[in-house]
Amino acid sequence: MAVAFELWGQRGYPHANIVGESHYGPAIRSLFGQDFKAQGSELTRPAVLMPESGNSHDRHAIGVWVDGHQVGYLARGDAVRYYPVLVVLLTGGWAPQVNARVWGAEWDDNDGRGATFRGSVRLDLADPHMIVPANLPPSEGHRLLPSGRAIQVTGENKHLPELTPYLRPEGECWVHATLHEIVERSARTTHSLVEARLDGMRVGQLTPKMSGELLPAVQHLAGQGLTTAARAIVKGNRIKAEVVLYVARAHELPDSWLGVAPAATIEERHEHGPIPPPPTGVRFAVPPGWPTPPEGWVPPAGWRPDPTWKPAPENWQWWELVWE
Repeated sequence: MAVAFELWGQRGYPHANIVGESHYGPAIRSLFGQDFKAQGSELTRPAVLMPESGNSHDRHAIGVWVDGHQVGYLARGDAVRYYPVLVVLLTGGWAPQVNARVWGAEWDDNDGRGATFRGSVRLDLADPHMIVPANLPPSEGHRLLPSGRAIQVTGENKHLPELTPYLRPEGECWVHATLHEIVERSARTTHSLVEARLDGMRVGQLTPKMSGELLPAVQHLAGQGLTTAARAIVKGNRIKAEVVLYVARAHELPDSWLGVAPAATIEERHEHGPIPPPPTGVRFAVPPGWPTPPEGWVPPAGWRPDPTWKPAPENWQWWELVWE
C-alpha cells in the first residue's frame, strides 16, 4: 500500500485550478456531509494526485482524489509537466498529496429543475521541480522542523564544490538539510552557533542571532539522540549559490510537536483519507508509428529500434503504469 507523501513547496493557500469538477458534483457535494450550507461552503482537505497512464483519452492524465472520491483532473498541460515526477513517487510506494480547498454552493437557475450544485477545487501545488526534495532524508534518526519563515545561511561562498551537485537548471530546488551545534572560540569569547549540512557536508552556518532562534530546538532533539532536519532551498549557479532554511523558530514550536514521538527516517506522518490502490505493474509504451510488439514484450538489455522507424516524440514516456 502506498504511503502518503506531502509534496513540498506548499505556500499555505490553494491557488492552482483543476478541471472537470462539473462531472464530479455528487462526489464533491458528499465531502461536506451535514455541514453543507447551500449559500456556500468551504473546507480544506488533503488531495491525492494519481497518474492514470492507462487513461485512453490522455496517457498523462492525473486524477485528483479527496477522501477517496475523485473530484477532477489536472489540466492537460499541467498533467504533462507533473506526470514524470508523480509517477516516480508512485512507483516508489508514495501517494503524492497536497492540501486542497473545496468549495460548493447550490442555487436555483429558475428553469424549474430545482437547485443546482456547483463545486470547485483548488490545490496548493508548487512547480514540478519544487514538489520533491533533491536529496533523501537523513539516514540517522531525526525530526523535521515544521515549516516557517526564511532564514539565510551564511558562508556558502566557501562551499561551492559541496553545493554544486544540488544546482538545477531551473535555478533552485528543495533539499533536506541538517542542523548541528558547533562551538566557535575567539581570543576572548566562546559561543555556540548552528551549522548547516547537506548529506553530511558543511555548507555554511547561521549568524549568532539566527543561531539563537534555533539552538534550543537543536539541543532539545540532540538530548533525545536525534538530528535536527529542516527544509531548505538551494539556489544559484556555479559561481554564486545560497542556502535558505524554511523553519519554525524554537519559540514557535507547539508543545504537541515537542512531545510527539519522532519518526526515524522519514518526515512526520499524518492521518488522511483512503488512498486509491497502487499500480500493479508497468508495461512498455510503443511510440506512434512503431510496429505493435507481442503482448507483454519488454525490450531486452541493449536493444535499439530499427533506424527506419519514426523517432519517438520528444519527452516520450517509455513505461506506463498498469492497474489490474
